[in-house]
Amino acid sequence: MRKTGFVFEEIPINSAFSIEVPSKLLSKNALLDFLGNGLHFPDYFGGNWDAFEECIRDLSWLKEHNIVIRHLDLPLENEPPSARIYLSILNDVIGKFKANSLHNLIVAFPTQYMEKIEMLIFD
Repeated sequence: MRKTGFVFEEIPINSAFSIEVPSKLLSKNALLDFLGNGLHFPDYFGGNWDAFEECIRDLSWLKEHNIVIRHLDLPLENEPPSARIYLSILNDVIGKFKANSLHNLIVAFPTQYMEKIEMLIFD
């Protein structure tokens, strides 16, 4: 079975930039609004998947090296196609950041979502 780049455990945070994605974000607009504000996306952020991918791949405006996005549940769980897009973008970006040391992006989910997340990304 293939593995994601996500963390499924509690993350100790030491001088990291961290946001906690609240539970019950069930619409793409609510999720992208929250992330755009929480990660201080530039004003040109368009609130769509392409704009999210562009901004999350950059993050140059954040001076902290370690960036943590913690989820309290699985956003968009009720919209599997949108959840798949969201998770795939994040998983790809984690791999990009590991290859490039400007930022270290850690994306965490509760353990009980691991199997569902892996299924959404790899099936």
